[in-house]
Amino acid sequence: MISSTADIGGGPKQMFTLGENLNSCFNVFYALPKKNSYSNFLNLGNHIEISERKINPKDILNLIKFISINKIDIIHAHGKGAGVLSRITNLFLYKKLVYTFHGIHIECHSYLSNFIYLIYENFFGRIDNHRIFVAESEKLYAKKSKIFFSNNVSVINNGVENKFIKEKKTFLNKHNKLKNIPKINIISVCRFVKQKNIKDIINIAKEIPEVDFQIIGYGRLWKDIEERIVNLAIKNVKLIGMKKNVFEYLYYADVYLSTSLYEGLPLSILEAMSVGLPVIASNVVGNIDTVENGISGYLYDLKDLSIAVKYIKKLAKDEELRYSMGYNSFKRQRKFFSKEKMILKYENLYKRIYQEI
Repeated sequence: MISSTADIGGGPKQMFTLGENLNSCFNVFYALPKKNSYSNFLNLGNHIEISERKINPKDILNLIKFISINKIDIIHAHGKGAGVLSRITNLFLYKKLVYTFHGIHIECHSYLSNFIYLIYENFFGRIDNHRIFVAESEKLYAKKSKIFFSNNVSVINNGVENKFIKEKKTFLNKHNKLKNIPKINIISVCRFVKQKNIKDIINIAKEIPEVDFQIIGYGRLWKDIEERIVNLAIKNVKLIGMKKNVFEYLYYADVYLSTSLYEGLPLSILEAMSVGLPVIASNVVGNIDTVENGISGYLYDLKDLSIAVKYIKKLAKDEELRYSMGYNSFKRQRKFFSKEKMILKYENLYKRIYQEI
């Protein structure tokens, strides 16, 4: 398993979920940059350190040696950077190579960058023995973008652990009657990077001062977001930082909000669904696979934040709607995005690939 980043996020998180749950069937090794995020999964013999988000000839040589010494049969690259490194490495090894995209975002870059990427992907992608999309919309987007397809392509939805559904909140006044409290808690869990578009969370919160917003996560844009909150005099947004006990915050929250510019299939939304939160999300690749619009949450156009504001106000006023949508969200995660189903599909895929060796 190779990742060019060790940041807490979808690719690395899925990589270690697979490794942890498939180690009874396979000997699993890792290549990733040095960080403490996933140190509990690593030991001296099961991993090798590589550079973060860059191609280093020394990493290629070390990988070739590591893969050969450990008699590794299958290389699985997670994400674009790992894909480049794995494909170059495999030119010298001729191992079975699996590549998972974890998000395609051509529209967010310049024409020249996209042109170069498509040439690279359509040429070097032929080295892959199997290609995996983490959502059906990602596969459709790749096809629309004219990315090379072979017959060996799968859609394997990301999956998360099934959790208990959150209980209804009941607010009682001194006469033991249900109080109509419009103030609810909106939660977002994300890295502070451009892709997650956190500035739009701030812009939405500015329009609804009666609603509380919490953002869990950290990243290089932390200071920019802090300054934006101060400059706009926002009082209803709290930056929580990195937390290991994310689910404690999810159980306390009422609605999950994602303003991402693009996604693969976001684990943070799936985790929110697993506890029964309704989701309001930007209408982009990846997000659209998670939310049944009007049933388990709402999708809104990135260019029209007023729609997101309208949906939040609607849910703030209606506890029964929040609960029913949250329950639908909970059921949808169980049906399509459970960890068990994801693990089984990967296990079957690896066994099939191994039989071809």
